[in-house]
Amino acid sequence: MKPLTTDEARLSETDRGRAVFGLLAILPIAAVLIPWDFGLWENQYRQLMAGHSLPTILIELLIFIAFFKNEDLVSDFIKQANRMDKIVGTVFLSAIIYSFLFVSASKMLLILGSLALLIHLLFSVSLFKNMKYVGEHRLQCFWIFLGVSVIGYTALWAIDFLMFPPAEIDWVERVPGVTNVRWTGFFWLSIFAAGLALARVSGAKYFFLAVIFGSFGLMMTLWTGTRGSFIAIVCGALGAVILSPAYRKFIVKYCLASAVIAIVINIYAPVPHQQYGMERVIFRLQPEEVVNRGGTGRIELWKETARLAQIQLFVGYGIDQFQKMGPAKTLGFKGPHSFPLQLFFSAGLIGLLTLFYGIWRFLGAYRLEVQKPYQVAAVTFFSGGCVYLLYDNFAYYPYSIAIFTLSIFMLFKQRSPLGS
Repeated sequence: MKPLTTDEARLSETDRGRAVFGLLAILPIAAVLIPWDFGLWENQYRQLMAGHSLPTILIELLIFIAFFKNEDLVSDFIKQANRMDKIVGTVFLSAIIYSFLFVSASKMLLILGSLALLIHLLFSVSLFKNMKYVGEHRLQCFWIFLGVSVIGYTALWAIDFLMFPPAEIDWVERVPGVTNVRWTGFFWLSIFAAGLALARVSGAKYFFLAVIFGSFGLMMTLWTGTRGSFIAIVCGALGAVILSPAYRKFIVKYCLASAVIAIVINIYAPVPHQQYGMERVIFRLQPEEVVNRGGTGRIELWKETARLAQIQLFVGYGIDQFQKMGPAKTLGFKGPHSFPLQLFFSAGLIGLLTLFYGIWRFLGAYRLEVQKPYQVAAVTFFSGGCVYLLYDNFAYYPYSIAIFTLSIFMLFKQRSPLGS
């Protein structure tokens, strides 16, 4: 076969980047269409796909097979790792195997969870390796298309409820693409962040288009009564203001305009269920409510999860075992609504130490950079996500993990070889 010329290779990388980021941008819509999550009747396929949030994993697998399967990802990664990296990785893998053999209650859930994690890791390593070939315009377009996709997801939700009128409980539990209306908060954070991909140092050329995204994300957060995404959006905006000084004026105007529009709409918008509405967000965020009710049971959940985790202190209970081996009152919950506790429960102290080591190694090799508009969007989602994962299942669901991972890739630039 005749080798590609430099121009042909560059064109090939451009086409691949267009396809990869195009597929990733449609994740919100895919969460509804792939499982065909419409109507009242649920078959086994729909329960499997939607109940385990598999559309994102399937798209990542498709991207890997179509574009990255022939690359020497694993061997290159191992070559870059130093001796301590290999020791830490071996200890962590050994802990997972031990929990699988001797601790985990559901071997099938652990296998499925491990496969999903493996697919995400392969996809992430391959994408990170190829980020240098992706142009800035492609990264900015990704956020814009993602914002449009979130609006498309909401339209599909509206069509579903118009065609199949919901019962009262359906407003909370029969939400397309997710198993509870609270998990739509990940979509609202991402569209709010997406609007800032249109940020400019001066001028208001794209301000109106940006505010459409920002106000939509805040409006849906307030209308669905999702305080988790509200807090994450506020923290994401603060992170963008602090870490993007060149765009600070645009960001402040964007937040103010989006907030005004979202609040005005929610004042007049009908509230279909007691779990919805702006008043619920305001009420749940009052200090007295948080103290008296313990964050709607979260503090009690966290205490009981920590107590159980201490029983399997070093290795944990295994990947995705919380719904089978977690606190008795919350059996069936996907996670403890906190990533540190989720990791502690699943992989014990070995998992936590592996995470801290990985963060330390990464920050030693890469530096944060926020200079371009797409990076302003990324730092907003990244900042909001870092807070979101402390009090919710942000780091459990594949969609939020995927967009969070992409945000990291957009923000951190190499300062030295990883194996040095």
